[in-house]
Amino acid sequence: MKRKNYLLAAAVIVSLAVFAGCGGKGKDGAGGTKTDTEGSTGEADADKAGTGEGTQAIESGDYSVDDYVTLGDYKGMEVEYIIPEVLDDDVEMYIQGELEENTEYKEITDRPAQEGDLVNIDFTGKIDGKEFDGGSAEEYELVLGSGEFLEDFEKNLVGKNAGETVTFQTTFPEDYDEEVGGKEAEFTVTIHSISEVITPEYNDDYVASVSEYKTTAEYEAKMKEELLASEKENALQEAGQSALAQAMENATVNGYPQDLYDTIYSETEENYKLFAEFMGMEYEDFLAEYVGTDDLSDEVLEQVNEILVVEAIAKKEGLGLKDGDYESGAMKLAEAEGYDSLESYEEDYGKDYVQRQLLHNQVTDFLYQSAKVTEVTQDEAGEGEELELEDGGLEDEEGLEDDAEGEAEG
Repeated sequence: MKRKNYLLAAAVIVSLAVFAGCGGKGKDGAGGTKTDTEGSTGEADADKAGTGEGTQAIESGDYSVDDYVTLGDYKGMEVEYIIPEVLDDDVEMYIQGELEENTEYKEITDRPAQEGDLVNIDFTGKIDGKEFDGGSAEEYELVLGSGEFLEDFEKNLVGKNAGETVTFQTTFPEDYDEEVGGKEAEFTVTIHSISEVITPEYNDDYVASVSEYKTTAEYEAKMKEELLASEKENALQEAGQSALAQAMENATVNGYPQDLYDTIYSETEENYKLFAEFMGMEYEDFLAEYVGTDDLSDEVLEQVNEILVVEAIAKKEGLGLKDGDYESGAMKLAEAEGYDSLESYEEDYGKDYVQRQLLHNQVTDFLYQSAKVTEVTQDEAGEGEELELEDGGLEDEEGLEDDAEGEAEG
Protein backbone atom coordinates (compact mmCIF):
# COMPACT_ATOMS: atom_id res chain seq x y z
CA MET A 1 0.00 0.00 0.00
CA LYS A 2 2.90 2.32 0.68
CA ARG A 3 3.33 3.97 -2.67
CA LYS A 4 5.65 6.48 -1.02
CA ASN A 5 8.25 3.74 -0.82
CA TYR A 6 8.34 3.16 -4.58
CA LEU A 7 11.31 5.44 -5.30
CA LEU A 8 13.12 4.09 -2.28
CA ALA A 9 12.39 0.56 -3.38
CA ALA A 10 13.75 1.29 -6.84
CA ALA A 11 16.83 2.83 -5.26
CA VAL A 12 17.29 -0.29 -3.18
CA ILE A 13 17.16 -2.41 -6.33
CA VAL A 14 19.90 -0.28 -7.83
CA SER A 15 21.90 -0.58 -4.61
CA LEU A 16 21.52 -4.34 -4.63
CA ALA A 17 22.64 -4.52 -8.24
CA VAL A 18 25.76 -2.52 -7.40
CA PHE A 19 26.27 -4.36 -4.11
CA ALA A 20 26.25 -7.77 -5.79
CA GLY A 21 27.61 -6.67 -9.15
CA CYS A 22 31.27 -6.22 -8.32
CA GLY A 23 31.94 -9.27 -10.44
CA GLY A 24 29.72 -12.08 -11.63
CA LYS A 25 30.29 -15.51 -10.20
CA GLY A 26 32.86 -17.33 -12.28
CA LYS A 27 33.19 -21.03 -12.71
CA ASP A 28 35.97 -21.15 -10.14
CA GLY A 29 34.36 -19.09 -7.39
CA ALA A 30 32.42 -16.02 -6.39
CA GLY A 31 32.98 -12.81 -8.27
CA GLY A 32 34.69 -14.61 -11.12
CA THR A 33 37.79 -14.93 -8.95
CA LYS A 34 39.41 -18.31 -8.88
CA THR A 35 38.87 -19.29 -5.26
CA ASP A 36 39.97 -22.03 -2.93
CA THR A 37 37.84 -21.66 0.20
CA GLU A 38 39.75 -24.45 1.88
CA GLY A 39 42.94 -22.42 1.99
CA SER A 40 44.84 -21.44 5.11
CA THR A 41 41.69 -20.43 7.02
CA GLY A 42 39.29 -23.14 5.87
CA GLU A 43 35.57 -22.67 5.39
CA ALA A 44 33.59 -19.84 6.93
CA ASP A 45 31.70 -20.36 10.15
CA ALA A 46 28.41 -18.90 8.96
CA ASP A 47 26.71 -19.17 12.34
CA LYS A 48 29.48 -17.25 14.01
CA ALA A 49 29.55 -14.71 11.17
CA GLY A 50 25.89 -13.97 11.46
CA THR A 51 25.90 -13.06 15.14
CA GLY A 52 28.12 -9.96 15.15
CA GLU A 53 26.45 -6.64 15.82
CA GLY A 54 28.05 -3.34 14.90
CA THR A 55 31.29 -5.10 14.05
CA GLN A 56 33.84 -2.97 12.21
CA ALA A 57 36.22 -4.21 9.58
CA ILE A 58 39.64 -5.30 10.73
CA GLU A 59 42.68 -3.49 9.42
CA SER A 60 44.68 -5.18 6.71
CA GLY A 61 47.63 -5.24 9.11
CA ASP A 62 46.00 -8.14 10.98
CA TYR A 63 46.97 -10.49 8.16
CA SER A 64 49.28 -10.66 5.16
CA VAL A 65 47.37 -10.46 1.91
CA ASP A 66 50.18 -12.39 0.20
CA ASP A 67 49.00 -15.48 2.09
CA TYR A 68 45.71 -15.39 0.20
CA VAL A 69 46.06 -13.71 -3.21
CA THR A 70 47.99 -14.51 -6.35
CA LEU A 71 47.47 -11.69 -8.82
CA GLY A 72 47.06 -12.19 -12.56
CA ASP A 73 46.94 -9.41 -15.13
CA TYR A 74 45.39 -6.22 -13.83
CA LYS A 75 46.94 -3.51 -16.00
CA GLY A 76 45.80 -2.73 -19.49
CA MET A 77 42.23 -3.94 -18.97
CA GLU A 78 39.79 -2.89 -21.70
CA VAL A 79 37.05 -0.66 -20.30
CA GLU A 80 34.43 1.75 -21.56
CA TYR A 81 34.12 5.31 -20.30
CA ILE A 82 30.56 6.52 -20.77
CA ILE A 83 30.73 10.20 -21.68
CA PRO A 84 28.52 11.97 -19.10
CA GLU A 85 25.83 14.44 -20.01
CA VAL A 86 23.44 16.57 -17.99
CA LEU A 87 20.12 17.58 -19.52
CA ASP A 88 17.85 20.46 -18.57
CA ASP A 89 15.45 17.89 -17.11
CA ASP A 90 18.21 16.73 -14.77
CA VAL A 91 18.73 20.28 -13.53
CA GLU A 92 14.98 20.74 -13.08
CA MET A 93 14.76 17.51 -11.08
CA TYR A 94 17.61 18.64 -8.85
CA ILE A 95 15.95 22.01 -8.24
CA GLN A 96 12.66 20.31 -7.38
CA GLY A 97 14.52 18.24 -4.82
CA GLU A 98 16.03 21.40 -3.34
CA LEU A 99 12.60 23.00 -3.13
CA GLU A 100 11.29 19.95 -1.30
CA GLU A 101 14.17 20.16 1.18
CA ASN A 102 13.26 23.78 1.86
CA THR A 103 9.56 23.09 2.19
CA GLU A 104 8.01 24.04 5.53
CA TYR A 105 5.09 22.37 7.32
CA LYS A 106 2.65 24.39 9.45
CA GLU A 107 0.41 22.31 11.71
CA ILE A 108 -3.28 23.09 11.28
CA THR A 109 -5.83 22.64 14.10
CA ASP A 110 -8.76 24.83 13.02
CA ARG A 111 -9.94 23.04 9.88
CA PRO A 112 -10.21 19.57 8.36
CA ALA A 113 -7.66 18.10 5.96
CA GLN A 114 -7.73 19.25 2.37
CA GLU A 115 -5.90 18.26 -0.78
CA GLY A 116 -2.26 19.30 -0.60
CA ASP A 117 -2.02 18.90 3.19
CA LEU A 118 0.43 16.59 4.91
CA VAL A 119 -1.31 14.18 7.28
CA ASN A 120 0.36 11.98 9.88
CA ILE A 121 -1.62 8.75 10.09
CA ASP A 122 -1.83 5.22 11.42
CA PHE A 123 -3.59 2.83 9.05
CA THR A 124 -4.49 -0.84 9.00
CA GLY A 125 -5.62 -2.62 5.87
CA LYS A 126 -7.47 -5.94 5.77
CA ILE A 127 -8.60 -8.26 2.99
CA ASP A 128 -11.23 -10.85 3.94
CA GLY A 129 -10.76 -9.77 7.56
CA LYS A 130 -6.99 -10.41 7.59
CA GLU A 131 -4.16 -7.89 7.52
CA PHE A 132 -1.89 -8.12 4.47
CA ASP A 133 1.79 -7.34 3.98
CA GLY A 134 2.49 -3.64 3.43
CA GLY A 135 -1.10 -2.66 4.23
CA SER A 136 -0.46 -1.18 7.66
CA ALA A 137 1.80 1.47 9.13
CA GLU A 138 2.12 3.87 12.04
CA GLU A 139 3.07 7.56 12.05
CA TYR A 140 3.02 7.59 8.24
CA GLU A 141 3.28 11.00 6.57
CA LEU A 142 1.21 11.37 3.41
CA VAL A 143 0.51 14.39 1.22
CA LEU A 144 -3.12 14.20 0.13
CA GLY A 145 -3.53 14.37 -3.62
CA SER A 146 0.07 13.33 -4.26
CA GLY A 147 -0.88 9.96 -5.72
CA GLU A 148 1.42 8.15 -3.33
CA PHE A 149 -1.51 6.00 -2.21
CA LEU A 150 -4.58 4.83 -4.07
CA GLU A 151 -6.78 7.74 -5.12
CA ASP A 152 -9.76 6.43 -3.11
CA PHE A 153 -7.57 6.10 -0.01
CA GLU A 154 -6.44 9.72 -0.15
CA LYS A 155 -9.90 11.07 -1.01
CA ASN A 156 -11.40 9.38 2.07
CA LEU A 157 -9.14 11.49 4.29
CA VAL A 158 -10.08 14.83 2.75
CA GLY A 159 -12.52 16.65 5.01
CA LYS A 160 -11.50 14.70 8.13
CA ASN A 161 -10.09 16.29 11.29
CA ALA A 162 -7.04 15.55 13.41
CA GLY A 163 -7.90 12.93 16.04
CA GLU A 164 -10.57 11.39 13.82
CA THR A 165 -10.64 7.72 12.85
CA VAL A 166 -12.28 6.65 9.61
CA THR A 167 -12.99 3.22 8.11
CA PHE A 168 -13.67 2.70 4.41
CA GLN A 169 -13.50 0.15 1.62
CA THR A 170 -11.53 0.43 -1.59
CA THR A 171 -10.70 -1.95 -4.42
CA PHE A 172 -7.18 -2.43 -5.74
CA PRO A 173 -6.78 -2.22 -9.54
CA GLU A 174 -6.67 -5.58 -11.31
CA ASP A 175 -3.08 -5.02 -12.42
CA TYR A 176 -1.87 -3.83 -9.01
CA ASP A 177 0.01 -7.00 -8.11
CA GLU A 178 -0.63 -10.73 -7.78
CA GLU A 179 -1.39 -10.60 -4.06
CA VAL A 180 -4.01 -7.84 -3.84
CA GLY A 181 -4.88 -6.92 -7.44
CA GLY A 182 -8.64 -6.71 -7.98
CA LYS A 183 -9.42 -7.36 -4.32
CA GLU A 184 -11.50 -5.21 -1.98
CA ALA A 185 -9.73 -4.02 1.16
CA GLU A 186 -10.99 -2.32 4.29
CA PHE A 187 -8.80 0.38 5.79
CA THR A 188 -9.04 1.94 9.22
CA VAL A 189 -7.12 5.23 9.40
CA THR A 190 -6.45 7.50 12.38
CA ILE A 191 -5.31 11.05 11.62
CA HIS A 192 -2.85 12.30 14.22
CA SER A 193 -2.09 15.70 12.73
CA ILE A 194 -2.66 17.90 9.69
CA SER A 195 -0.03 20.29 8.32
CA GLU A 196 -0.13 22.84 5.56
CA VAL A 197 2.65 22.30 3.03
CA ILE A 198 4.46 25.56 2.23
CA THR A 199 6.77 25.10 -0.74
CA PRO A 200 8.91 28.12 -1.64
CA GLU A 201 8.36 29.74 -5.03
CA TYR A 202 11.30 29.24 -7.35
CA ASN A 203 12.46 32.69 -8.40
CA ASP A 204 15.42 35.08 -8.08
CA ASP A 205 14.56 35.91 -4.47
CA TYR A 206 14.56 32.23 -3.52
CA VAL A 207 17.89 31.63 -5.27
CA ALA A 208 19.47 34.59 -3.46
CA SER A 209 18.21 33.24 -0.11
CA VAL A 210 19.75 29.78 -0.50
CA SER A 211 22.88 30.46 -2.54
CA GLU A 212 25.46 33.05 -3.52
CA TYR A 213 23.74 33.62 -6.87
CA LYS A 214 21.29 36.38 -7.69
CA THR A 215 19.30 34.93 -10.57
CA THR A 216 17.76 31.58 -11.47
CA ALA A 217 19.84 31.54 -14.68
CA GLU A 218 23.12 31.82 -12.73
CA TYR A 219 21.96 29.23 -10.25
CA GLU A 220 20.93 26.73 -12.93
CA ALA A 221 24.22 27.16 -14.79
CA LYS A 222 26.14 26.38 -11.61
CA MET A 223 23.93 23.41 -10.75
CA LYS A 224 24.46 22.00 -14.25
CA GLU A 225 28.21 22.40 -13.81
CA GLU A 226 28.16 20.60 -10.46
CA LEU A 227 25.92 17.82 -11.72
CA LEU A 228 28.22 17.27 -14.70
CA ALA A 229 31.24 17.06 -12.39
CA SER A 230 29.41 14.45 -10.32
CA GLU A 231 28.47 12.46 -13.43
CA LYS A 232 32.08 12.52 -14.60
CA GLU A 233 33.21 11.13 -11.26
CA ASN A 234 30.56 8.41 -11.45
CA ALA A 235 31.64 7.48 -14.98
CA LEU A 236 35.26 7.19 -13.87
CA GLN A 237 34.25 5.02 -10.91
CA GLU A 238 32.20 2.71 -13.12
CA ALA A 239 35.06 2.30 -15.58
CA GLY A 240 37.51 1.67 -12.74
CA GLN A 241 35.18 -0.89 -11.22
CA SER A 242 34.98 -2.64 -14.58
CA ALA A 243 38.78 -2.88 -14.64
CA LEU A 244 38.75 -4.26 -11.09
CA ALA A 245 36.18 -6.90 -12.04
CA GLN A 246 38.54 -8.10 -14.76
CA ALA A 247 41.48 -8.07 -12.37
CA MET A 248 39.46 -10.25 -10.03
CA GLU A 249 38.74 -12.71 -12.82
CA ASN A 250 42.47 -12.99 -13.45
CA ALA A 251 43.40 -13.41 -9.78
CA THR A 252 43.39 -16.51 -7.61
CA VAL A 253 42.28 -16.23 -3.98
CA ASN A 254 43.21 -19.06 -1.65
CA GLY A 255 41.20 -18.78 1.56
CA TYR A 256 40.53 -15.67 3.60
CA PRO A 257 41.03 -14.26 7.10
CA GLN A 258 38.10 -15.51 9.17
CA ASP A 259 37.77 -12.21 11.04
CA LEU A 260 37.42 -10.33 7.75
CA TYR A 261 34.77 -12.76 6.53
CA ASP A 262 32.83 -12.43 9.79
CA THR A 263 32.98 -8.64 9.59
CA ILE A 264 31.71 -8.50 6.02
CA TYR A 265 28.98 -11.04 6.83
CA SER A 266 27.74 -8.84 9.67
CA GLU A 267 27.84 -5.70 7.54
CA THR A 268 25.95 -7.40 4.70
CA GLU A 269 23.31 -8.78 7.03
CA GLU A 270 22.82 -5.43 8.73
CA ASN A 271 22.52 -3.63 5.37
CA TYR A 272 19.88 -6.06 4.12
CA LYS A 273 17.91 -5.76 7.34
CA LEU A 274 17.95 -1.99 6.89
CA PHE A 275 16.79 -2.31 3.28
CA ALA A 276 14.00 -4.65 4.39
CA GLU A 277 12.88 -2.19 7.06
CA PHE A 278 12.83 0.68 4.56
CA MET A 279 10.68 -1.38 2.21
CA GLY A 280 8.28 -2.48 4.95
CA MET A 281 9.20 -6.15 4.53
CA GLU A 282 10.17 -8.96 6.84
CA TYR A 283 13.87 -9.73 6.54
CA GLU A 284 13.27 -13.30 5.38
CA ASP A 285 10.79 -12.12 2.73
CA PHE A 286 13.25 -9.51 1.51
CA LEU A 287 15.98 -12.11 1.10
CA ALA A 288 13.66 -14.43 -0.79
CA GLU A 289 12.41 -11.67 -3.12
CA TYR A 290 15.57 -9.70 -3.89
CA VAL A 291 18.56 -11.83 -2.89
CA GLY A 292 17.10 -15.19 -3.87
CA THR A 293 18.49 -17.06 -0.89
CA ASP A 294 18.89 -16.79 2.86
CA ASP A 295 22.45 -18.09 2.55
CA LEU A 296 24.69 -15.02 2.24
CA SER A 297 27.97 -16.95 2.18
CA ASP A 298 28.58 -16.74 -1.59
CA GLU A 299 27.86 -13.03 -1.69
CA VAL A 300 30.03 -12.35 1.34
CA LEU A 301 32.84 -14.39 -0.16
CA GLU A 302 32.61 -12.28 -3.31
CA GLN A 303 33.02 -9.10 -1.28
CA VAL A 304 35.89 -10.55 0.73
CA ASN A 305 37.64 -11.60 -2.48
CA GLU A 306 37.35 -8.08 -3.83
CA ILE A 307 38.78 -6.58 -0.65
CA LEU A 308 41.72 -8.98 -0.77
CA VAL A 309 42.44 -8.35 -4.46
CA VAL A 310 42.25 -4.59 -3.88
CA GLU A 311 44.73 -4.88 -1.01
CA ALA A 312 47.04 -7.09 -3.07
CA ILE A 313 47.13 -4.58 -5.94
CA ALA A 314 47.61 -1.69 -3.53
CA LYS A 315 50.53 -3.48 -1.88
CA LYS A 316 52.21 -4.36 -5.17
CA GLU A 317 51.82 -0.81 -6.54
CA GLY A 318 52.72 0.99 -3.31
CA LEU A 319 49.28 2.53 -2.94
CA GLY A 320 47.79 3.48 0.40
CA LEU A 321 46.67 6.32 2.62
CA LYS A 322 49.30 8.91 3.40
CA ASP A 323 49.29 11.63 6.05
CA GLY A 324 46.25 13.82 5.56
CA ASP A 325 44.69 11.52 2.93
CA TYR A 326 42.26 9.93 5.33
CA GLU A 327 40.50 13.01 6.65
CA SER A 328 40.13 14.76 3.30
CA GLY A 329 39.07 11.59 1.49
CA ALA A 330 36.74 10.44 4.23
CA MET A 331 35.07 13.84 4.42
CA LYS A 332 34.46 13.69 0.68
CA LEU A 333 32.76 10.31 1.11
CA ALA A 334 30.74 11.66 4.02
CA GLU A 335 29.53 14.68 2.06
CA ALA A 336 28.56 12.47 -0.87
CA GLU A 337 26.36 10.50 1.54
CA GLY A 338 24.78 13.68 2.90
CA TYR A 339 26.71 13.90 6.18
CA ASP A 340 27.70 17.24 7.66
CA SER A 341 30.51 15.84 9.79
CA LEU A 342 33.10 13.10 9.52
CA GLU A 343 32.38 12.09 13.11
CA SER A 344 28.76 11.16 12.40
CA TYR A 345 29.76 9.35 9.20
CA GLU A 346 32.35 7.27 11.06
CA GLU A 347 29.84 6.58 13.82
CA ASP A 348 27.40 5.07 11.31
CA TYR A 349 29.88 3.22 9.08
CA GLY A 350 32.99 2.65 11.18
CA LYS A 351 36.46 3.96 10.47
CA ASP A 352 37.71 0.67 9.06
CA TYR A 353 34.91 0.58 6.50
CA VAL A 354 35.81 4.13 5.44
CA GLN A 355 39.46 3.13 5.09
CA ARG A 356 38.46 0.20 2.89
CA GLN A 357 36.40 2.50 0.67
CA LEU A 358 39.26 4.97 0.29
CA LEU A 359 41.72 2.22 -0.63
CA HIS A 360 39.18 0.73 -3.05
CA ASN A 361 38.85 4.12 -4.76
CA GLN A 362 42.62 4.51 -4.98
CA VAL A 363 42.98 1.13 -6.64
CA THR A 364 40.12 1.61 -9.11
CA ASP A 365 41.59 5.02 -10.04
CA PHE A 366 44.94 3.35 -10.65
CA LEU A 367 43.38 0.58 -12.72
CA TYR A 368 41.50 3.12 -14.82
CA GLN A 369 44.67 5.09 -15.48
CA SER A 370 46.44 1.93 -16.63
CA ALA A 371 43.49 0.60 -18.65
CA LYS A 372 42.79 0.71 -22.37
CA VAL A 373 39.86 3.10 -22.37
CA THR A 374 37.23 3.47 -25.08
CA GLU A 375 34.93 6.46 -24.80
CA VAL A 376 31.29 5.80 -25.68
CA THR A 377 28.21 7.98 -25.70
CA GLN A 378 25.17 7.40 -23.51
CA ASP A 379 23.27 6.10 -26.54
CA GLU A 380 26.05 3.69 -27.48
CA ALA A 381 26.21 2.37 -23.95
CA GLY A 382 22.42 1.95 -23.96
CA GLU A 383 22.56 -0.02 -27.18
CA GLY A 384 25.03 -2.41 -25.58
CA GLU A 385 22.73 -2.92 -22.60
CA GLU A 386 19.78 -3.62 -24.91
CA LEU A 387 21.79 -6.32 -26.64
CA GLU A 388 22.57 -7.93 -23.29
CA LEU A 389 18.89 -7.83 -22.38
CA GLU A 390 17.95 -9.50 -25.64
CA ASP A 391 20.53 -12.20 -24.98
CA GLY A 392 19.09 -12.75 -21.50
CA GLY A 393 22.24 -11.51 -19.81
CA LEU A 394 20.47 -8.93 -17.67
CA GLU A 395 17.06 -8.63 -16.08
CA ASP A 396 14.80 -5.95 -17.47
CA GLU A 397 15.09 -2.81 -15.35
CA GLU A 398 11.40 -1.97 -15.73
CA GLY A 399 10.55 -5.42 -14.45
CA LEU A 400 12.72 -4.88 -11.41
CA GLU A 401 11.03 -1.57 -10.69
CA ASP A 402 7.62 -3.18 -11.10
CA ASP A 403 8.64 -5.80 -8.54
CA ALA A 404 9.88 -3.09 -6.23
CA GLU A 405 6.67 -1.09 -6.57
CA GLY A 406 4.52 -4.12 -6.00
CA GLU A 407 6.39 -5.08 -2.84
CA ALA A 408 6.45 -1.55 -1.52
CA GLU A 409 2.75 -1.06 -2.13
CA GLY A 410 1.62 -4.58 -1.27
